Amino acid sequence: MYLFRMACRASAVAAMLAVFIGPAPAVMAAPPDAAGKDGSVQERGKGAPGMAERERAFKAEEERLLALRKEIDEKIARYEKLVGQVQEKEKKKQNEANARTDRIVQLYEGMPPEGAAARIAALDDGTAATILSRMKSRKASAVLSLMEPKRAAILTRKMASPGDVKNFPSE
Repeated sequence: MYLFRMACRASAVAAMLAVFIGPAPAVMAAPPDAAGKDGSVQERGKGAPGMAERERAFKAEEERLLALRKEIDEKIARYEKLVGQVQEKEKKKQNEANARTDRIVQLYEGMPPEGAAARIAALDDGTAATILSRMKSRKASAVLSLMEPKRAAILTRKMASPGDVKNFPSE
């Protein structure tokens, strides 16, 4: 008896709502006893083909998004690997450049200060400053003292500014 009264009230409410907002969807219009024994929504949704279609669309969209996520994760992994390889090559290239610079610095340090001063003065500012900054202090001061004062001042200013002296050679 109680269920009968509740069903009547539900249909009365649905009828009043239909007057104000339009007819109720098929899921709302179903009486409460139309639910399965366990009361699951899936059982009630059998009468509503739109609900099943939406559920299939949601599942398809979820599968599509999962596939996209997997694809994006694979691309991220591949790009991270590439970035690691590029960084490794850059580090190797930097080490090789430092080794070449060290060798050139050793060559200039092995020269008499007069010969080194003449040759370093003929180089461009960046290269000359790099060589002088990596030479031993005593050798570099001897070379600078033999250079023309204006040229020595320019190179000293270049060596004193951070960022101006780069790892030589810049290839």
